[in-house]
Amino acid sequence: GGAVQPAGSCLGLCDCAANTAWAYATVQHDAPALFDTLAAEAMRQVGRFNSLDVAQVVWSFAEARRSAPALFDALAGRFASLRKQWTPKVCSDVAWGYATLRHAAPELYATIAEFAATRMGRFSAPGLAALLWGFGKAGQEAAPLLDGAAPLLAASVGALSNVQLQQVAEAYVMAGREATELFAAITVE
Repeated sequence: GGAVQPAGSCLGLCDCAANTAWAYATVQHDAPALFDTLAAEAMRQVGRFNSLDVAQVVWSFAEARRSAPALFDALAGRFASLRKQWTPKVCSDVAWGYATLRHAAPELYATIAEFAATRMGRFSAPGLAALLWGFGKAGQEAAPLLDGAAPLLAASVGALSNVQLQQVAEAYVMAGREATELFAAITVE
């Protein structure tokens, strides 16, 4: 997953917590006590988060490899309630983040799958890679997404890094799905 840029969407400590988490994760500075404090603050402010705030916090904690189960439970509920605000980018980052930290959220994944299935062409190739890897790593059913994404990814493998190509391959292998055209394109790349 790629970093969601700070949104500045909620006032006061909410904004500060999300932006601070993003900054520390982006520079890969290990600060466990800080992330514990940020998790507590985010729990107090979660009701004020918009979808980008949720994605930013999820991505940040996942990138920093800092598990916060109670926070992630609260964020899943908040994110689901904000579906009208979702973009492909925030969905990719949330799916990637939950999978990276191995935080179970089957209802959240089901809702993201519904959203993504109707907007597949709006996802960037790296976004699709993160989304599909997230579903595979989390053990979530993604056959329709994998089938819909295969031709899009085959046409844009050049836009993917080696890590993203690996994520794509892993997603299909984890799901036991064939994508001959896609794997042929990856092999050529």
